[in-house]
Amino acid sequence: MSTGGKGARWATVLVVAHLVFAALWSVMVPLGEAPDEADHWAYITYLARERRLPQGPELTQSKHPPLFHATAALLAGLVVPGFGRLDSRLFLRANPDVSFRPEDVSAGTHAYNSFIHTTYEDWPWRPGPLAYHVARFWAVVLSTLTLWATYRFLRLAFPGQEDVALAATGLLAFLPEFAFIGGVLNNDNAAAFLGTAALWGGMAVYRSRNERFPGWWTPFALGLGIWAKVSTAALWPAVALLVFLSGGRSNPKAGLKRLGVVFVPALALAAPWFVRNWRLYGDPMGWALVRATVDVRTTPWTWADTVWLIKGWFLSFWGKFGSAGHIPMAKSVYVVLGGVTVLALLGLVRGLARGVGRRNGNPMSAPAARFVDVWSMGALFLAVVGVAFAMWRYSLVALGTDQARLLFPAIAPLVGLLAFGWLALGGTSWWRTVSSWVVVGSLALGIYALMGVVRPAYAPPSTVPASEWARLPRVVPVDFGEISLVAWNLEGDPVLYWLAREQPRDDIRVVLRVTAEDGTLVWEWKRSPGAGRWSTDHWPRGYVMRDAYRVRWPDWVGPGWYRVEVGAYEFLGDVIVPLRAQEPVATPEHPYVMLGWLQKP
Repeated sequence: MSTGGKGARWATVLVVAHLVFAALWSVMVPLGEAPDEADHWAYITYLARERRLPQGPELTQSKHPPLFHATAALLAGLVVPGFGRLDSRLFLRANPDVSFRPEDVSAGTHAYNSFIHTTYEDWPWRPGPLAYHVARFWAVVLSTLTLWATYRFLRLAFPGQEDVALAATGLLAFLPEFAFIGGVLNNDNAAAFLGTAALWGGMAVYRSRNERFPGWWTPFALGLGIWAKVSTAALWPAVALLVFLSGGRSNPKAGLKRLGVVFVPALALAAPWFVRNWRLYGDPMGWALVRATVDVRTTPWTWADTVWLIKGWFLSFWGKFGSAGHIPMAKSVYVVLGGVTVLALLGLVRGLARGVGRRNGNPMSAPAARFVDVWSMGALFLAVVGVAFAMWRYSLVALGTDQARLLFPAIAPLVGLLAFGWLALGGTSWWRTVSSWVVVGSLALGIYALMGVVRPAYAPPSTVPASEWARLPRVVPVDFGEISLVAWNLEGDPVLYWLAREQPRDDIRVVLRVTAEDGTLVWEWKRSPGAGRWSTDHWPRGYVMRDAYRVRWPDWVGPGWYRVEVGAYEFLGDVIVPLRAQEPVATPEHPYVMLGWLQKP
């Protein structure tokens, strides 16, 4: 990859490419199918509707400062006025068949999607989904700004060597996890941008010579970072180190003066959030509210938990998708990524050793040695360690913290250290070649993750193949409005087969019931046919959906034979009275038709 004067142009290409790539992720990931995204949307709609901050645990995300949510609400409201008052049941309809186990999804009894996605979400977007996508695009903009700030920060952190900044920028531009989170509703995007901007500002102050106002934006980035996510406070020591050293190690008074100039306004900007927490919840961090809105850890921390946390951070740094990070890439991909990560760590050690050796007077030929500044490198490490330590401390309280997006305030130092490590393994020609490999490899990984992992996970199932259809016993179909039950199999767990007699207009739900002979209800399950992978209003005429169930027998049920009956209803509508040969076979009071008997061993 070209360096020098062309570096800024290459960086611009990468930033624009990321904007397009993240926007593609934003459109292709179904609404709500990202970590905590539905809860963040609830926060946004609350602000748009109520025009005030929530108090207490009425919203799970109310523990977070509102900067991202308020700006998203403002932008969405400009495009869709009054979106906060729309009926929330029009979309984001919970899927009872979501599973985090791939084997359940492969069996067809469950699905990866946490929500039923109906034609209401399709293009052209109607008011609710349109407002949602506008808010998502704000997240795309923030992730793009993060990439731009990352390049500017790393140019200063590694002065005179454009390849490190370009390689890191290229890595981050197409990194699957960063593109995924960068295209959905999450305050980690705002935290990543403001955290990176704060580090860039601190580095600008540190590198300043005769500039009048170097890093003038640093107080704003630090203070607003708190309003995006309190975890950005973990970056303050790294920024403080850079600002203090900018006065020169022989002039600590100048460093202290600069610290005051940067951190006094930053503290003033951040203080109202902590004061509000103190008044409402009794402490500046609002721990009472945090504990009321998270899954609280109830066991002591162990080494096994440490392994779990580090493993989760590693996997999700590269990419794990879905509403709970439950859609992984192939295991072989993570093995390869583990190998290249080890190479980066080895190169990092090699580059640092040679750089420190040069500073001590030992002549070195390795290019890495020419660009190691102990204090700027120390600030990179301090930023990463500071955020990681803060997340570990949070892990002592909350479960589900094994997600690398929580480290995004320090994403720029992370990718910078990885890039430096890879490039430090070789000579000058190696630097230029490897920086290109990093960009191409990241692009290939990002495309694979989107098109080879995420897209198939949410793709609609194919119609029942002719070979399976031919083996099914012929029965008189049972009509439920626009869909018909045309076959079923009660040997083992039930499997139903639904036919779209015409294009359904409604989101039809099915009720499968197992009862004792005397009518006692044993088990019941309500769902969108096919585990909710493809809502009925998407089905084309003639489409056949295989609808497999896994009966959960209560403990009090003994062996024997039990009745199986099925019904259907329109979501947000009425029950559908089943017909057979145009004649009702049930009543509105009991709208179920018996299919046969199911044996419990």
